[in-house]
Amino acid sequence: MDNTEKIQLFERTPIPKAVMTLAIPTILSSLVMVLYNLADTYFVAQLNDSVQNSAVTLAAPVLLAFNAINNLFGVGASSMMSRALGRKDYETVYQSSALGFYCALFSAAGFRFSTRLSACRFWAF
Repeated sequence: MDNTEKIQLFERTPIPKAVMTLAIPTILSSLVMVLYNLADTYFVAQLNDSVQNSAVTLAAPVLLAFNAINNLFGVGASSMMSRALGRKDYETVYQSSALGFYCALFSAAGFRFSTRLSACRFWAF
């Protein structure tokens, strides 16, 4: 999608169509996450070990927390981008998009490091 198509989507497309165009990828990503968790639970349940099934169930909130942190940066960056698009300040749009992406990337790395560190401390006892 080039810049003219993006501007067309935000400036001239009717609001319901624009929302659907932008909401469908978000809905699909949430659906994939739910299906991923269901598939994990199904295949681990085939082992007939309740401890392993419980481990998969306890890992699901961690995955949801990771998704929530990334959505935090996505919603904040998109708000900043929409205000900049209204002002036709495209440089701020590019900068806020990059900021949201890199903040989500660094928070994911930090989240990964903290969960890895807490797992090492848990098993050390």
